[in-house]
Amino acid sequence: MNIAQLVNKQKEFLRSYLQEEVVELARNCGNNIDDIDALNNLLLGCIQYSKYITLGYVVDCNAKQLSANVKSKEILTRFQGQDLSQRPFFNLINVKNSFYLSDAYISTADFKPCISATQAIFHNNKILGMLVLDFDLESLPLPMQNMDADVFTQIKGDPEIRSNLFNQHRVSSAMDESIDTVHNIANELICELGVFHLKLHYAASRATVWTYKEPYCYKVHVLDEIISPNICLLYPKTEYPKEAKVSPQEVKEVLEKFTYMRFMDESLYLKTGSINIMNSMVGLSFSCDGNHYLTVKDFLANFNQRYGD
Repeated sequence: MNIAQLVNKQKEFLRSYLQEEVVELARNCGNNIDDIDALNNLLLGCIQYSKYITLGYVVDCNAKQLSANVKSKEILTRFQGQDLSQRPFFNLINVKNSFYLSDAYISTADFKPCISATQAIFHNNKILGMLVLDFDLESLPLPMQNMDADVFTQIKGDPEIRSNLFNQHRVSSAMDESIDTVHNIANELICELGVFHLKLHYAASRATVWTYKEPYCYKVHVLDEIISPNICLLYPKTEYPKEAKVSPQEVKEVLEKFTYMRFMDESLYLKTGSINIMNSMVGLSFSCDGNHYLTVKDFLANFNQRYGD
């Protein structure tokens, strides 16, 4: 699944998780809709009991706010009577679509992520108004989703750089002069010495590495370090992880492809390349300022089609 599909999946979970509670409260609001004080107190009691609701209010069919803005510790009556016809939920609620869950957004009150649910308030199958509840997104029990990307992603870069692509030419870097040595040491670091993510900056002649033992701390090596076998003294022998989604042979093949891409054209060429053996991702940055992100298997299987002559 891509990110948009995962977001929709999370929203479907929240819809099923929250809707029953919201519908029940809307039903109770309908019984008190002619008594604003009772309506405010009903919302206050519900919000104080709930673990997730941060704000609640009721709107009539003309988008006029009936209740106060009710929070867990205060009833803000100054908001009663305001026109909410421009709120996105107002035109989305009807008899057939009586429940609406917004996209996540950043609250202007506390600058935290939240999400709003709107439920129609019915009486004799007619809509009397709408109940709106804001939920603290950080508190909701969202299930963990697997966000491993399996779709080829292309991101275009700066239009100014792209427009001048053919007015520029690759200048050989110090790393280019020792690229085979760099790749041999990179292969050793990944396959034998505990590096799971490696990024090679060809134009700037440096490498950035992440290790299993210190995954939150990356290390930067300049050219003199990355072309010297002495760098291997800094990284102890580590068994290749069983959890890796990339084989040692594929690591070697990816690095070989990086060599080709670095020299494939004088105007369009690879500037940086990265490989992560744990999530099987290859990252590519080109002289046109564009970027590609794809799995190792996709990269190798479709290399000639995407990057070959």
